[in-house]
Amino acid sequence: MAMTIYDLARAAGVSIATVSKALSDTYAVADDTKRRIRALAESMDYRPNARARSFARRANGTILFMTDLRRNVAFENPHMFEIITGAANYLARKGYTLALGGIAEQDAPAAIHEMILREQADGVILHAGILTKRLAALLSKAELPCLVAGKPGFPADVCWIDVNHELSGQLAVSHLLDRGYTRIAFLMGLEGEDNISESRLIGAQHALREEELQIEILHGQSTYAAGIAHTDALLARPDPPQAILCTNNYLALGCLQRIRQQHLRIPEDIALMTFDNYPLSMIVSPSITAVGLDMYEMGWEAARLMLRKIRQPSLRTQSYCTVPALLVREST
Repeated sequence: MAMTIYDLARAAGVSIATVSKALSDTYAVADDTKRRIRALAESMDYRPNARARSFARRANGTILFMTDLRRNVAFENPHMFEIITGAANYLARKGYTLALGGIAEQDAPAAIHEMILREQADGVILHAGILTKRLAALLSKAELPCLVAGKPGFPADVCWIDVNHELSGQLAVSHLLDRGYTRIAFLMGLEGEDNISESRLIGAQHALREEELQIEILHGQSTYAAGIAHTDALLARPDPPQAILCTNNYLALGCLQRIRQQHLRIPEDIALMTFDNYPLSMIVSPSITAVGLDMYEMGWEAARLMLRKIRQPSLRTQSYCTVPALLVREST
């Protein structure tokens, strides 16, 4: 006969409610008690009934991840799926399921408001790419636990978690300065529309300010074609930069291709650097020095923070996770 929660509670000398809370990892039970009950459950080969656990906590064991899933988004934003994978794996360890929902930015406020009213999930993680001021205002008043994966591009009273992009920019420029490059061009997305690049630029400028230097900024589309166009403009000058820092791999690939077509050597004639370790920086020739970011860990930490919010609904935090790593390769 299968072991029941009543048997486990009797053996542990506690109430059924305490057993349920201990197995659900709620903050209301002391850690020592949790460990004792879990060890006892394992020794007795107790397997909780999923439906009963959901009913007991009035939840469905699902966390919803909402983001823009338009066609080709995986190529435009490969980070997003690393975040999702990290979150899904952490939640699975805790007995939760991550459900993926696609929504366009303009539709997000109404759709998420409806979902909150219907209590379709225990909590919601939203990718910062769909966050608007209207949606942020809704989330700040929602009783359902909500978390934004990525720092909002505007002041907002929402719970969020992100990697430190400013530190990434500072680390990149510090590396170039250490290698003796002082004339640096920074290729980035459209002004006012690329919050991640803006944060990286702030860090880069901070590192240069300490040396009383400035960085040249080129705005445009964050594409391979834009990388080529920017590089053409830079190399046509009588005094081109000593190094080019690209905010993503697509710009860097276009830049690298044009430099090679001009029969210039990397890094002897001009150095090249980018952010992110994928999808291209480590497989092209020459391999491109990059500042790597662990987006899987960001997803893992976002899920961990979400479960804390479920246990502590009043929790408000806005924080960074993941320390960027310098990956020195042939291009510098």
